[in-house]
Amino acid sequence: MKSVLTLLSEKEIEAIHNASVRILEQGGALVRSPRALKVLADAGAKIDTEKKLVRVPSSLVKECLRKHPTSFTLSGRIRRNDLPITPDRMYAHNGGGCLNILDANSGKARTATAKDVEVLSKLLDALDNIHQCTTLIYVSDAPPEVRGIHTSVNLLRNTTKNCVFTPYNVSNLEVIVRLAATIVGGKDELRKTPLIQFGISPTSPLELSEDVADQLMKAAAYNLPVAILPCPLAGGTSPATLAGTLVQQNVEFLVSHVIVQLVNPGNSVFYSGRAMSMDMRTGVSAMGVEFGLMSAATVQLARYYNLPSDVYGLATNSKSVDEQTALEKTAVGLLPALAGANFLSGAGSLEMGMTASPEQLVIDNEILQIIFRASRGIDVSSETLAADLIEKVGPGGHYLGTEHTRKFYLHEHYVPQLSDRSVRADWEKAGSKEMVKRAGERVDKILKEHSIEPLDRDVEKELEKIVAEADKELAR
Repeated sequence: MKSVLTLLSEKEIEAIHNASVRILEQGGALVRSPRALKVLADAGAKIDTEKKLVRVPSSLVKECLRKHPTSFTLSGRIRRNDLPITPDRMYAHNGGGCLNILDANSGKARTATAKDVEVLSKLLDALDNIHQCTTLIYVSDAPPEVRGIHTSVNLLRNTTKNCVFTPYNVSNLEVIVRLAATIVGGKDELRKTPLIQFGISPTSPLELSEDVADQLMKAAAYNLPVAILPCPLAGGTSPATLAGTLVQQNVEFLVSHVIVQLVNPGNSVFYSGRAMSMDMRTGVSAMGVEFGLMSAATVQLARYYNLPSDVYGLATNSKSVDEQTALEKTAVGLLPALAGANFLSGAGSLEMGMTASPEQLVIDNEILQIIFRASRGIDVSSETLAADLIEKVGPGGHYLGTEHTRKFYLHEHYVPQLSDRSVRADWEKAGSKEMVKRAGERVDKILKEHSIEPLDRDVEKELEKIVAEADKELAR
């Protein structure tokens, strides 16, 4: 992976950092958790207990930024799905938290069932450009208090890849930890082989609710990787300027990061900024070029802090699987990829992350293949320059049968899995199928043919027991 896009100069990145540190030290952030306030106070932060306002000294921010690891491994249920996290590796995962699923037959969105989650999880497990899975959609056929738990156990059963969860609250987080620990052989083993990580979001502007702060602390106490997900909305919950929104996002990230490192020095953290802008005509989040620009800038900020980045890549406002979706997802996703992102999010989602689509998930797998190829750039070496070969083939020759072509073609060239490159006559003979139709056929083929390594029967029974207990204790 090559970082070929530099939006902000080193001086500009430092200006964002310096402004962020000044705001956090002088203006402060709202932290509503008494437990987090105590941890911060013990470390030297200034606390206004009445207002729950925290002012964090720049020296403490600097100290905590030295503690996180720059490289680590996210574990899969099977070892071939382990993900080494290093500055030069790029992966992708699906979007998360959709409310609806798009029915391909009717073209209408509807609420999702446990069966829908199972289907989407199986697709995520099969698709080769989706390296990590998150809860793309939540089940509706479970009580609200435990929907996240039912969705999480469904995902854990139906993929062998690493999983990311955004818990509703600390109680849900604890149950998800129990589920994952059951699969890997206990909480001590989970600390060493993190099958799961948690995505946790501050509230813009500049606030950590009691539950969010406690989730950060609890995840860190289990030594589980944390994706810190500030979601400022330029012109709404953050300044209208992109630079100002990046500053506010950075403040929200830094105060969260400090809490994590104070609880568990050396805890793995992703800088997972989701800065976006508001369309002032409609009041909705705009999945446009500004989103891509701020995602690319977030990648640069993460690199400045020697942190891995996880940014929203494949984003769209479109409500259907159409040309707008392809345009926005490719444009927005390519910018942070060329900046060197470690994770691109958003696969499978439509409508600002409100709706999921199995067909879009398959198409996004193809878009990611294109983006990954672009991010590798062009390899220039004595072998790829092929000067000797060019002289040998000479004028009027061809390269079809050369060993050089056999060696390099599949590595150098994007070979579509879904896109059609046949001539029109062959395309028409095959049924004149457009992209969405081909995607639907691939969905059906995967669901028919793909098998997932099953969990041990005793593990399954324990998972059922944990979920049943959660239903009894948490559901009203």
